[in-house]
Amino acid sequence: MFRLVQGSGSALGMLVGGRVLPRDRRLEPERARALDLPGLVLLASAVSLLTESRLARRGGAPLIAPRVLCHPGLGLAVLWIMAVMAVNGGFLFALTLHVQGGLGFSAPRAGLTFVPIAVVFGAVGLTWRRWPAAWQRALTPLGFVITMPSVAGVGLAFEGGGHRGAVLYVAYVGVGAGLALAFSPSLTRAPATVRPEDAADASGLPATVTQLGQLLGVAVFGTLFLNRLESLGAPGAYTSAEALLACMFALAGTAAVGAVSGLVLRRR
Repeated sequence: MFRLVQGSGSALGMLVGGRVLPRDRRLEPERARALDLPGLVLLASAVSLLTESRLARRGGAPLIAPRVLCHPGLGLAVLWIMAVMAVNGGFLFALTLHVQGGLGFSAPRAGLTFVPIAVVFGAVGLTWRRWPAAWQRALTPLGFVITMPSVAGVGLAFEGGGHRGAVLYVAYVGVGAGLALAFSPSLTRAPATVRPEDAADASGLPATVTQLGQLLGVAVFGTLFLNRLESLGAPGAYTSAEALLACMFALAGTAAVGAVSGLVLRRR
């Protein structure tokens, strides 16, 4: 009863205080700051890992067992999945805005722009298991290596306000193949690296990281693209493709990180 009265009093105090207390004008610029989404994601991840670790030490059953998160093979697969999905999310976001806002494509035409990428992604993703076994350990790093010049090529193909047809479609094929090779083997092999009793956790984690990677890609590379547009400030900022090119080069850099991490591990 005391807690009910105390809670009611607190709620009443907040309601009345919000109406009668003066606002502190000095804090208004502080409130206007943009949300630090990457920092928020990192903080939430750290808190989640800490909470799960404490629960496991107490004998509970956390959502994902900490030993699964510490498994070296799974950790690298999760890193690759997050990287390739971040590239995918940023690529789709920036290119969609460019072809619609800069080139004036309708929504259906903008959607059809990505058909070659989707077709190649699906074809490679469904057939890579049939390739020689000696190749398969190198497929994920190879996928990132292919993605690097391909996403940069897409940016270069739109340079100058139009697009170079042949160069663009070759780059589209490279993006689809590269993303498929970087993603599909990692997603397939991740659960195979852990013990059978941890298979459920190992299969759920990559699916979650897939969504998180896309979110980070849109947030980080989308912010880069939009900030670059704002900094150009000219009416032809969209059509100049400078913002798109900057974003594509950043995506190529992310793919380079994925490639190097895979090549270093393979050498070890």
